[in-house]
Formats: sequence, structure tokens, C-alpha cells
Amino acid sequence: MGQLKDIIRNNTPRWVILGLDLVLSAFSFWLACYIIDAFSFIELKIYDNLFQIFVVLGVRLLAFLITKSYTGILKYTSTQDAVRIFFAVALSTLALLIVEGIFFYINQVHFLKPPVIIIEAFILIFLLASFRISFKLLYNQYGQISNRGSGDRYVFIYGAGEAGIIVKRSFERSTQENRKVLAFIDDNPKLQGKSVEGVKIYPSDLALENLLGKSKNVELVIAINNLSSIRKKRIIENCMKFNIVVKTIPPVSAWINGEFNPQSIKAVKIEDLLERDPIILSKNKINKELKGEVILISGAAGSIGSEIARQCLRFKPKKVVLLDQGETPLYEIENELKEFNNVHIVVADVCNTARIQKVFDFYKPAYVFHAAAYKHVPLMEDNPYEAINTNVFGTQNMANLAVTYNVKKFVFVSTDKAVNPTNIMGASKRIAEIYVQSLNAKLRLESDDHTLFVTTRFGNVLGSNGSVIPIFKKQIENGGPVTVTHEDITRYFMTIPEACQLVLEAGVMGMGGEIYIFDMGKSVKIVDLARKMIKLSGFEEGKDIKIKFTGLRPGEKLKEELLGDKENTIGTHNPKIMVARVPEYNYLEVNKLIIDLYKEKDDLKNKMLVKTMKRIVPEYKSNNSIYEELDKNFIDT
Repeated sequence: MGQLKDIIRNNTPRWVILGLDLVLSAFSFWLACYIIDAFSFIELKIYDNLFQIFVVLGVRLLAFLITKSYTGILKYTSTQDAVRIFFAVALSTLALLIVEGIFFYINQVHFLKPPVIIIEAFILIFLLASFRISFKLLYNQYGQISNRGSGDRYVFIYGAGEAGIIVKRSFERSTQENRKVLAFIDDNPKLQGKSVEGVKIYPSDLALENLLGKSKNVELVIAINNLSSIRKKRIIENCMKFNIVVKTIPPVSAWINGEFNPQSIKAVKIEDLLERDPIILSKNKINKELKGEVILISGAAGSIGSEIARQCLRFKPKKVVLLDQGETPLYEIENELKEFNNVHIVVADVCNTARIQKVFDFYKPAYVFHAAAYKHVPLMEDNPYEAINTNVFGTQNMANLAVTYNVKKFVFVSTDKAVNPTNIMGASKRIAEIYVQSLNAKLRLESDDHTLFVTTRFGNVLGSNGSVIPIFKKQIENGGPVTVTHEDITRYFMTIPEACQLVLEAGVMGMGGEIYIFDMGKSVKIVDLARKMIKLSGFEEGKDIKIKFTGLRPGEKLKEELLGDKENTIGTHNPKIMVARVPEYNYLEVNKLIIDLYKEKDDLKNKMLVKTMKRIVPEYKSNNSIYEELDKNFIDT
């Protein structure tokens, strides 16, 4: 029995398979002769037809060599092997019938009886297929079991379609994988209760609770590429109840030469739980606006700016100018996009008027997406000068030059922290919003043909620089603790591609002066986010990884808002994009305040800078900050 197991575990040499196929061919011919003789159709003795047997074996051998039917690995026999067998036998049978016909035509004597050839072909197909299937069953019985050890994992595959079957077979073929497929799970009622290659298909909801709850050392692989975000989220959350590891396969387009590699399976990410159904963009309208145009993107090395660049390139613009002062990240995005010959890299600071003017003069952009900003709340709370300089004066500088150089549209990327700001970063972005909107109103009064200024406002984006997701991931990798500022703190989240798609859509639809806000879905408790990330990483909260509450950081508030107290919204053609109805400001008044702030910024201390900001944005009330005293003693002079 031990030798049998060794034979089964090892791959049988091709010449051995070919030899066995020929032995089965000879046996099939003998059996066909015996059947014909037994039923008295003709008188035929096998020992009288040795020459005929050699002819049959020669023709069969040639067909086996042509179709390569012997090259398949027996323990991985598939329908493709069955097709090869069929074609090999059909081809050789046709050849034998032709030989028999020619011989009979010349000599008027049968060389090979047609009934024998046909019966032999059916017998041979059955024997060749049975031989391979029997070997595969033996391998499944002995080979895989003997290879398993304590590190084995059992697998449920979600999706019994073609992709799911390919995933199952890839596990069986891989020598590096110790996965045993126990069951398929599928939503299709027509498949439920049936089996695929000996593995039963179970209904989804019942199976997730009953099967997963009773199984140990198990993982679930989602093998459906077009699964809806809502359905995927429900599956993942059900698995998390039982500490089941959930993994997904890459899209078919990412398979190498159309072949699935088990090592390409990835664990699901927290983004999968926060993901929503894909956005339907007005691609024709975006293409009409951006195709063949010069597009300038500031802050292009950041997470938002770089994704805007990637998405703009889909619409075949004439040039995409990527501007940023961060040398290293700009170098990285340049390497990523080096296949595009219309990408131009510019290292520059948006606050440097002379430098930015030369950029505008040289490239003459038609569209500007202004994403350059300082956005880290606690850091800017300690550095109000830099927040004002970049977020306010940098935006003012870019906007003024856009007007000077007749830019068609200027899209300003803002933040939900600009709504009823409680920190310097949010207040600086709100001042920039006010300036951009008031400038558009001024231009509209002066001329019908002017640069259109559009503002987009949204919350946190998953995976962006400084967001909680990468911070939590690193803390979990280091064994914890995972730090959360407050047990009740909530945030809105959106994926980077989703946010940038909406920026493009809003930017194109904007007629000037709008502040677009995006449907951010439901706000998420950060502590719940941390708990889910711990579970998705295969750990248990408290036992393996602890959560530590550190207290609100300077300028931080418990809940973010998308609308201010005096604002409401107007719907658009895209249900995920709304226009905020905000109070309009007089450009001359706003510009004077900003000019005064600019003149004084080098002389004023931090508190005086912040006090001036509060004068421009009366709703700015500091929270958990040293600047709270300014709200108590603030006198509008």
C-alpha cells in the first residue's frame, strides 16, 4: 500500500501513460473482436489478426502523438484531457476506416471490419477516460491526505461558477498549497444541493452560519469577480462573527496568461467593508471636456492628486502637468506613469508666485485641479503660519493666475473639515473656499466668458496619506496597541478612486461658483473600524491586539459635517453629488481681509494669526485646542 501511495503522489512519466494507452488500445481491439464473434456477426479470431492489431496500434499511436493526449498529469485530469482523448480516438478511427475503405476498394476483401473499428473506438474512449479518472480518485483518496499536515487549511469557495471551479482545481494542482476544498457556496438556487467534481454546493446564508460556525482552521475564498459591494460586505461580516479568514481572487484580467495562481489570492481589506456600489460617470461629457486639453494638477504627488492624474489620462488629454513640491513622491508617480508621453513633471511650490506664473505661461492649461494643501489637523494646529500660507495664499495664487491665463475651469479640492471648522486646517480651507467662490461671483458680474471656479468637498479617503487605515495596519503588524482617540469618534469614508471620480464629474458639470458635496454614506465609528481591522488580520481584540483610547487631539472633533448650519443642498443628475447652498461673500471684502492677513503673517504670532482667521470665518470655533480662549474673549473689531 505504501508503494501505491508513492506512485499516486508522484507524477507518472509520459512514456508510461503512452504505453498504458497502447495496451488499452490492444485490449479494446481484442474485446471488440470478441464481441463481434460472440454475437456471430462475423467469424473473427484474435490470433488470426495480429497484423491488424499492429496496424491499429500504429494508427492510434500516431493520433496520440499528434493530439498529445498522453501529456496530461493524471491526478489533475480535467475535461480538457477528455476532449483530447475523444479527438485522438476519433482521428485514428477515421484514419482506420479510410485505410479499410481503400483496401476493400482495391482487393474487394475486408482488412479491418468496420463494426470492429467502431465498437473498438467506443470501448477505447471509455477505458482511457476511466483509467485517468480512477487515478485521479486514488490521488484524492491517498495522495492529498498523505500530504496534509498540521498547517493545512480547509476552504469554502463562494461561487460555484467557472471561476470557483478553476480556483478549486488550482488548489489541487499546487504543490505549495495545503488547502482542502470542503464545499462550494452559491446564491444561485439552481446550483444549490448539487455537486461539482465531488464537492457539494450549499445555499449562501445558511451555509455561512452553519458550515463556517462548525468548522475550524477554515477560510472562505470569494471567487466571484462581479459580486456587489453590499453582498461582499454581508459575507465578510458574517465570516468575522466566527473569526473566519476571508480572501478574494484577483480579477480575471489580472491572471497571468489566463491562468489562475493560488498565490495571487489576497485577504480582504477594510476597504471592502466600506466599499459601495461603483459610481456611474458621465464619461461622454468628461471626455468631451478633457480630451485634447492641457490639464494642470497641483498636489499631484499626493493620494488625491495622483489619482486625479490617473483618471484624467483615461480621457486622452493633450498634456497632464503634475505639479508638487514633494520631490520623492513626485518621482514615484513619474515612474508609475512613464508609459504616458503626455505627462509632464514640475517641481514647484504653489506659494511661489513667480515660479507658478512661469508654469502657467509655458503650459497654458485649460483645466486646473488644485489639490495641493496641508491637511494634517494636529500638525497644522501647531503650525498655523504654514496652513495659512499654503492652504489660503497658495490657493489664492493659483486662482489668480488661472484668471490671468484664461483657464476654462478651476476645480478646488476642499474638505468636510471646512464645515463649522474646529481646527486651523479646516478654517484655512474654508477661507480658500470663500475666496474662490467670491472670485467667481466677481468675474461673473464682469463678463460672461470667464474662468469657472468649482469647489468639491468630501470627507476622509481610505488609504490616503495620514488616514487611520494605514496607521491601524502598521500598529496591528507591530502587535498593537491600536490607538483610537475617542470611543465615540466617527468619520465619513470614501475610497480614493471614488472620491476622484466624483471630483472629475463635479468639475465637468460645474457652471462656476458651486460647492459640490459628495454622498459619503453613513459615518463610521473609528473604534468599530479598528475592531474590524483586527479581526480581518486574524487576531482577536483584547486577547491578541488591544485598543487604547488616547483622547482627542488638538483641533479634533467627534463628528465631521458635510454642511454648515446655514447651508442646505440642491440635487444634481448624479445622486452622489449635491450642490451646497452657502452664503455668498463680497469679493472686495474677502480679498481685503486676505491681503491684510498676507501682509501681517510674517509679523503676527500664532494666536494673532488664528484670531484673524476667526474674524474671516465667524463659525470657526476651536476644539480641544489652546486657541479656545480666543473664542471666549473674541471681540470683533
